[in-house]
Amino acid sequence: MQNKSKKIFGKIKHEGLINAIQNYVNKEATLKKELKIIRDYHLINEEERKQQKEFKFECEEKISIITPLYNTPKDFLIQLIDSVEKQTYSNWELCLADGSDLDHEYVREICMKYMEADNRIIYKKLEENEGIVGNTNKAIQMATGTYLGLLDHDDILHESALYECMKEIQNSADFIYTDEMKFEKKIEDSIDIVCKSGFGKDELRSHNYICHFVVFKKQLLDNMTEFYRREYEGSQDYDMVLRLTEKAEKIVHIPKILYYWRVHAGSVAQNLSVKQYAVDAAIKAISDQLKRSGEKGTVKCNLPYETIYRIEYEVPQTPVVSLCLWTEERIDYQVYIKELLKKTSYRPLEIITTAETSFDYDEEQIQIITLRKNDYKNRYEWFENARKSMTGQYEVYMNCECIPERKEWIEELLMYASRQDVGVVGVSIKNSEEQVVFGGGILDKEEGIHIMNEGLEWREQGYEANMRHVRNTTLLTSVCMMIAKEKLDGAGGFQTDLGDCADIDICLKCLEKHYWNVWNCFAVMKYTGDKSIKDFWNNDDLLFERWKDRIEREDNYYHPLLKKLGKI
Repeated sequence: MQNKSKKIFGKIKHEGLINAIQNYVNKEATLKKELKIIRDYHLINEEERKQQKEFKFECEEKISIITPLYNTPKDFLIQLIDSVEKQTYSNWELCLADGSDLDHEYVREICMKYMEADNRIIYKKLEENEGIVGNTNKAIQMATGTYLGLLDHDDILHESALYECMKEIQNSADFIYTDEMKFEKKIEDSIDIVCKSGFGKDELRSHNYICHFVVFKKQLLDNMTEFYRREYEGSQDYDMVLRLTEKAEKIVHIPKILYYWRVHAGSVAQNLSVKQYAVDAAIKAISDQLKRSGEKGTVKCNLPYETIYRIEYEVPQTPVVSLCLWTEERIDYQVYIKELLKKTSYRPLEIITTAETSFDYDEEQIQIITLRKNDYKNRYEWFENARKSMTGQYEVYMNCECIPERKEWIEELLMYASRQDVGVVGVSIKNSEEQVVFGGGILDKEEGIHIMNEGLEWREQGYEANMRHVRNTTLLTSVCMMIAKEKLDGAGGFQTDLGDCADIDICLKCLEKHYWNVWNCFAVMKYTGDKSIKDFWNNDDLLFERWKDRIEREDNYYHPLLKKLGKI
């Protein structure tokens, strides 16, 4: 018996070793494939380089690169300046404000040598080191360009960075940000990319995803006493981005890796520990934006994520919410409605359903209205008929194959739907196998409708933790969504001729009216249906024809590189 056990154990151990080796081989093959895709995406060839250098823009604005220096390592400083001098767009100046101590005199010597050879480089030795906040403000005072770009003293610019930004400046962009890559030794061998979403007010309030590279019109600083503010030290970049994006008229994300963020022992990229003062400063920066916007809310960390923030907005009253329930035949409606009410804390609540209730729900603040399905061609015809009976200021459209995970789900949606600048608000949906069913949606000109993170294990956080914070998105689904009555009225209600895709049409109309559509990860639904969410959007030909121009454009929230890598 003992020998048999040894053989079995030996076999298991042997198989485990083989599996481990195979997993390693597979991982290496995947990394090699990803590296090629990433290299092809961000590295340019000689022909592209030549074309960019020779290209003449109609309006060639000067871009001032702002770089505060402090005891910068010699090699890092040389590589930084060289990366600016290699820019394919030539109308720039590099403003270097140096707070280095006497033991790092070489910083001044290197900068002076470069300045003598290139008059676009401006150097100033500061009387004292004022830290990142003060030194950056000093560098800005040196700038003569109409646009400013921010470059840390140990990082590197992609050679096309200013050229790509200037392309957007031609189209009146006044705040521009790009993607970035973290690297240790060779840029060419890095796969540590940070690909960002298009600008979203709610995503930015959730975390500072913009970071590097930022270029903005200097005019945005008008009436600001300070660019970086000392009381926000540790999160001064976050405060700056929040304030500038409030003032900017055209914010553009360039979905290209144009900034290389060096990882080394002393860098922010390497030091993953978060200081409490930096977290407090970030919370203060978001809270101050709420005050400036006239919004009331409480900001806190979404623990265990210290740099992801959650806002609990104040809803000034408790308006009636109308919950419009589309009932599937296979559902035991009596059981379902009891469970729904048990898991819904919000009152007053008005429920419009397709099935009659035969139980007492002894609550004055709950009203249940029954409207038969009759011969409606689709659920949106029924929704439109149901709207005639609704009295609520806010309307929830929901499939009865969804059950809330938390009682406060309506409160979570109402916090956003009650904002003047928000259109549709949606939930995070998972299935009984604990997989993501819906994490927001986008429109792709090749794929059509794409659901973010579909099939991801629920315990996973998603790319850059995008399943753990509120964000803006293009599409939400009437499997469960909320919209203010006045917003839906303003959009003309559901267009029943679009059939299953009438909810997408509403989302796109809200974007057209410059409302934000919001996906709220803190409102979670368990979905028990057999169909995928995509299956609710059958017969989309008419929708795609009606919104052809919109679909032909790249969706702001769908990154082309992440699409190639299959990460979203």
